[in-house]
Amino acid sequence: AAPRSPGEPWRRARTTEVFTMGTPLEELQKGDRVRVQGGKNFDKFHGGMEGTIVQNNPDCRNILVQFDDVATSGPEPITVAYKNLEFAPNRGGYRAGNAPAAPSQPSTQAPKEPQGPLLDEHGAFRTRQLVQLCGLQSAAAQELNGKFGRLRKFDPNADRWEVDVRNGLGIKRLKEDNMTAPPKPQVPDGLTVAELKERGNKAFQSQEYEEAIACYSACLDLLEEGEPKPAEAEDPKYIAVLFSNRAQVYITLCREVHGEEKAISKEARGYAMKANMDSARAIELDPTFGKAYYRRGCAVLGMAPSASRSKEAIFCLETALSGRASGGKDGIVLPNAMRHEVSNLLDYAKRRLDACVEAAVPDVEQCRENCRQQ
Repeated sequence: AAPRSPGEPWRRARTTEVFTMGTPLEELQKGDRVRVQGGKNFDKFHGGMEGTIVQNNPDCRNILVQFDDVATSGPEPITVAYKNLEFAPNRGGYRAGNAPAAPSQPSTQAPKEPQGPLLDEHGAFRTRQLVQLCGLQSAAAQELNGKFGRLRKFDPNADRWEVDVRNGLGIKRLKEDNMTAPPKPQVPDGLTVAELKERGNKAFQSQEYEEAIACYSACLDLLEEGEPKPAEAEDPKYIAVLFSNRAQVYITLCREVHGEEKAISKEARGYAMKANMDSARAIELDPTFGKAYYRRGCAVLGMAPSASRSKEAIFCLETALSGRASGGKDGIVLPNAMRHEVSNLLDYAKRRLDACVEAAVPDVEQCRENCRQQ
């Protein structure tokens, strides 16, 4: 496998192991097969459609897919979010429903689909809340114990929550007795800067985002306050990577919390603001760090839509794209593998700017009518 940059905790090395249906999407590469999960129906793709990976973007948690059914998707590849996909090593393995096929299910007989209105809150739980699964007894469901997930909707008829489980395990419908508030991450004392950073990288790869933040934060605290001063404290580029890595974790949490909601929630916006501050600090420490510009563009777009934020995101993303793997204009460095996803996000930022500007421009005829009425 190709060597990884120390600033890339989210990329996993390809191995010769046999992939299974439960393989995390982050591990898939160009040429692997994926399928749209059942119940995920959009204009250009729907549940059951299969295709080949053109490019996997773990940073953005999406995959560029060339679908087999070009009559529906069109001839060009389409970017699809991880939450809508599943690994499809075997053709024709589609199974209807809103959860991906998996080697095991929480129970031998799945609950019936919701029949009535779903709730955003019930008891001590609310939608988008992070929970840890526990107390599942059946042999098929025990592998879910200890996993983290986000609550979606509560079905009062079945007395179950829809839980979007991390690690690509899909949507599970579980009782409140099988979930609890996750414990606060504990970082062991006595670890070095390098050990804390590696621990944060591994936590991010395992989608234990809260532990990753705790490790990166402890690492930054040690660099600032440690006695004697760690050698890494004299390297601004090393510190910039830590801030950028933590920014990526906040961006991932922002997207996880936001889900498919149209409005940006207060919690999602809070994660985006933290990512913006961390990526800005990384740029300040290393003005040639192309990934930090990209992540700041992501962070700004994660806040409430506005023309000024769209313009700021466009500036950051264009600056990132000016870079090259060996250093481009102004010495900015951006890995070639990231250029496609940065370009896609830049196109989105420009569309969002157009939408903001169009919304702000008054209708001429309406203005004239208002003047006549006055």
